[in-house]
Amino acid sequence: MTVAHQHPADGRRLALARLNAAFEAGDEGAFEAALRELDGDRQARATAGMQRVSELLLAALTRFRSESRIAALAAREVPEARLRLDHVIGITADAANRTIDIIEQLRPLTDATARRAAELADSLAGGSHDAIRAYLEDVQQNATRIRENLMEVLLAQGFQDLTGQIIRSVRTLVDEIEAILKELACSAGVNLSLAEGGTTGALQGPAVPGVTSGTVSGQDDVDDLIAGLGI
Repeated sequence: MTVAHQHPADGRRLALARLNAAFEAGDEGAFEAALRELDGDRQARATAGMQRVSELLLAALTRFRSESRIAALAAREVPEARLRLDHVIGITADAANRTIDIIEQLRPLTDATARRAAELADSLAGGSHDAIRAYLEDVQQNATRIRENLMEVLLAQGFQDLTGQIIRSVRTLVDEIEAILKELACSAGVNLSLAEGGTTGALQGPAVPGVTSGTVSGQDDVDDLIAGLGI
């Protein structure tokens, strides 16, 4: 058997009818009972209303936090991550190129030193200049060793090509994520200006051109950053 649920308004009308009937009949006990029923109904409706307001407020705050996070990612954090990657590519390329330039400048010097030492050693052969000849032989050997080490350093600079390729692939992914976030934000009606004035706590490091948040500017900041990394 199906039980019909009584509408709250119908319950209030019945309670008012009982209150009126008790008043007309002069039944004080019934009148007080009807008043308590009406008061309980009022409190229940007030409690339900407060719960509804709390639910709406919580939903609004949750939505605001979500929209703020999306806005921060799309408007600031992803673009700054891209700038950081570009900066890493730039400084590693500069360091590699500078190292290669220095090696290229030193190689002729070491070659000339080794060649000159060999010539002097040959010219002194058969003479009594044993100490000078031994020294020149050492110079020749050292120059050869230096030349070999410089070649090792030169070959090691190939890391920049590999890391550059990897970072560029990550940067491409960041570009795609940024585009998706902005499209999502626009379709959801998120105001990207919500991200203005915020700070990024996760991305911290040396100063990067174009990036104003999450950078360290002094030794104290560097010490704090190292401590935060558990080093």
